[in-house]
Amino acid sequence: MSDAALEFLKKHGSRSLVSLGCGNFLNRLDNHVRLFVKCELEYYVAIDRVMKVEFNPDSAFTNWDTAHFLLSSYFGGRPELFNDKVRTFPDTCVEELRDIHCRVVVCQRVLPFRHWEEVIKSMSPVLVLQEDLNGCELQDISGDLYKKSFPGIIHYLLQPFRPNRFIPGERNIILWRRRDFFPCSYDRETWWKRLHFRLAKNKSAMLEQ
Repeated sequence: MSDAALEFLKKHGSRSLVSLGCGNFLNRLDNHVRLFVKCELEYYVAIDRVMKVEFNPDSAFTNWDTAHFLLSSYFGGRPELFNDKVRTFPDTCVEELRDIHCRVVVCQRVLPFRHWEEVIKSMSPVLVLQEDLNGCELQDISGDLYKKSFPGIIHYLLQPFRPNRFIPGERNIILWRRRDFFPCSYDRETWWKRLHFRLAKNKSAMLEQ
């Protein structure tokens, strides 16, 4: 277990996006960067129990042009500054992060039968993104503290990777919000207005009204 991750997140967790179970190579970070920029965060923290985690900015994104534009606008025309904000912590078990607060959590690749729901809730993030769910263990954190935010997916411009509907009503991506956090106005609406929003064709235009 790396104590460095605990010490870092105790100090910077409120300004960090934390990717749990990131794997040996950081890739497909497109949605992560969208949340990073929209939530005005400072650090991207990658956690895994593997012995080495590598970050290569040239291969970290599916659509480099879009990521480059977002990071350039965020870092005043210097997208390369994001590279200095990436922190990798291999040899670190997710379970050891219990009660360590962070702003946003991402679960990208969760091994079957591994459940981190209680750990995630104890970290008290305002948003939890789960994506590329095929073959991964779905983390169900619904209840008194969190609920799904379909409007938030549209608000943050999140794009599902391999958007197959193998889970009824989902497109290979789930965004949870803490119940006291509202990504957009539709998260405050009644259930039937949220349903109308979900069925609408031009959702982005509705958010702009």
